[in-house]
Amino acid sequence: MKLNCKRIDFTYTPGEEIFNFPEESGLPFLFDVEGELTADSAAMDAVGEMLDEADRLAEKAKAAIKAALADEGSPYHDAVVFFMEFHRDDVGPDIAAELFPGTDPAKLSFAEMADFLRLKRFGSLVDSEMNQQVFILDLSFNPEITDELMVVYFDLNQEIFCITHES
Repeated sequence: MKLNCKRIDFTYTPGEEIFNFPEESGLPFLFDVEGELTADSAAMDAVGEMLDEADRLAEKAKAAIKAALADEGSPYHDAVVFFMEFHRDDVGPDIAAELFPGTDPAKLSFAEMADFLRLKRFGSLVDSEMNQQVFILDLSFNPEITDELMVVYFDLNQEIFCITHES
């Protein structure tokens, strides 16, 4: 089957998981969809639509991370602060300089650091708790240096329903 997507020309096999590295898909990030969804044409249409919006969604994710940083009452505040503290204060000055080139990492605010996050994975799966299709965006400063991720979950309406720190 052909993915209905403007961003890439992509063919997949219904019922089989998609897991492609950038050099395979032509996308600048990992692309994966669980097999259950590839067998559902409506779900795959949603994948194509969301994939076309991936860059905008990544910007929306970064804005949500900044909002969580600014709001101590946010359920995501502590996770986002920990992620930023780790990358600015705990990795050491040489690594921090590699993560935030052209800056003095010690002088970066956490909100400024969020601008350095890049989309490293776009995925879709069926969330077991919600029993519906969701989209996952993994954001990283540089996956060649750190395996720590800010993971942002979107629903079918392109609304964020979870932000978490994973490694």
